[in-house]
Amino acid sequence: MAKSRNTSGLLPHRKTLLIAGFATLAGLFIPYLRLVLLPVLYLNTHLHEFSHAIVAKATGAEVMKIIVNTDGSGETPVLGGNLLLIASAGYLGASVFGAMMIAFGSVEKTARWMLMILSMILMVSMALWVRGDQVGVLACLCWIILLIAMGMFLKGKTAMFACQFLGLQQCLNSFTSLAALLQITAATEAHSDASILQELSGVPAIFWAALWSMMSLALVVWTIRKTWEPVPIKG
Repeated sequence: MAKSRNTSGLLPHRKTLLIAGFATLAGLFIPYLRLVLLPVLYLNTHLHEFSHAIVAKATGAEVMKIIVNTDGSGETPVLGGNLLLIASAGYLGASVFGAMMIAFGSVEKTARWMLMILSMILMVSMALWVRGDQVGVLACLCWIILLIAMGMFLKGKTAMFACQFLGLQQCLNSFTSLAALLQITAATEAHSDASILQELSGVPAIFWAALWSMMSLALVVWTIRKTWEPVPIKG
């Protein structure tokens, strides 16, 4: 006979993860809450810009550098390559990273490995592209040290929560573009990924921002459902 795990409710660390996700979305529209989330936003930006850089190299572009600004925004100037793919890679690439962290974060051993892998990604980014940017360099170094420490010392559900929380942040990162376009001060979106695609395709920037947000949301919902679904126990 096949039995299922207890499905009477979410485990406490999973409930906390979902609450943190809603708080992140709220922080995109509430300035003071956004300041609290700024350290995590720096990590999001590094992975976002790293995704741009990887796709740029894959399409034959020259990556000049990665810049992380004080407000948490970022830039990756490139020469050549497929701009349609490069511009889309930031939010979608970060979402893929995030989905992997949520999936592998469901087991302590793989969660700790994912935290270490994330630190190695930042090391590569630092070695190749993070240049002339004090905020970016400092944030990158701090996260490298923190991720290594988390991977080495966190145990059990704490390690799993840390990995999945950071993964969820990457998936929700795409909503920053949509939030900026919806705010009155959206003039800062002049050089955003969405505006670049608007120039290339003629399709409004709000369409691209909404598309990335919906794709990222669908990815995180699917990943969480597959990762958290009850597993039959035979016996």
